[in-house]
Amino acid sequence: MLPPEPSPWWGTVAIAVRNRKASDTSYIRLVVSRTAAAVLGGYAVTYWAGAAVARIAIEWGGMSAADGGMLSGLIQLVVYGAAIIFVCAAASMRKAWGVLAALTALLIGIAVLLPETPPAP
Repeated sequence: MLPPEPSPWWGTVAIAVRNRKASDTSYIRLVVSRTAAAVLGGYAVTYWAGAAVARIAIEWGGMSAADGGMLSGLIQLVVYGAAIIFVCAAASMRKAWGVLAALTALLIGIAVLLPETPPAP
């Protein structure tokens, strides 16, 4: 088969083709794992990011509970989108799951183990 001729307007367009030698089962596992990481792992990171931001904003930032909750919700929108994009762009699923697990552990530590508000001078 001859290589495609470059168009004078667009140039040569690359086409991605799925590897035919890989079994369908391994491909399905990869898709299911990536989807689960994006949805479930992203949800876990988002939940604990919201809890950590709300706690920091309310206790250390001096915000009211309503303002801290609103800030937390806005941060959660950004974190969930970023988590989904990261999982879809990750080179391997081991790296994606590892980063999601490390972030979740870090955020749980911040949300649960953060010391109380420092005393006022």
